[in-house]
Amino acid sequence: MQADGFLIVVVVAILLYLIYRSVQSWLRRPALLRRGLHFDLNEDIPGHPAVELLKEHGYEVISGKLRVPLTFMVNHTKLHSRLFIDYVATREDELYLVRLARARQPLEWTGSGVRQELLPFLLLYPDCSGLLYIDAEHSEIKVIVLDSDDE
Repeated sequence: MQADGFLIVVVVAILLYLIYRSVQSWLRRPALLRRGLHFDLNEDIPGHPAVELLKEHGYEVISGKLRVPLTFMVNHTKLHSRLFIDYVATREDELYLVRLARARQPLEWTGSGVRQELLPFLLLYPDCSGLLYIDAEHSEIKVIVLDSDDE
């Protein structure tokens, strides 16, 4: 009779451990993938030095260029615009949006410059781990993460 009780305790312990592991696995997946993507991935990933640079640094490119349509209501008038995400990449179960440096649109590396150019992406997709800014000409990847100023 005591053996039956011991066996039940062992089975319950194993079940609790399996439930714990599955919850941990679910929590470690990228938040954007857990909640369902807010955009459709573009499987067309054209060759580009930035894609190779990402691969060299351990990232996997999972989407090509994405067009994010935006609509604003201003005094009952609809205004349309869009944002472009160059790639979506993952590394170590974290999801990153990717923007490429453009010679005609240089980014000013100040707080206000980064805010002006990159904040919309980080606010639209708060579940991503950050934004990768790639200067393929100089083989440079900058990881931008939105952080609070709280101490």
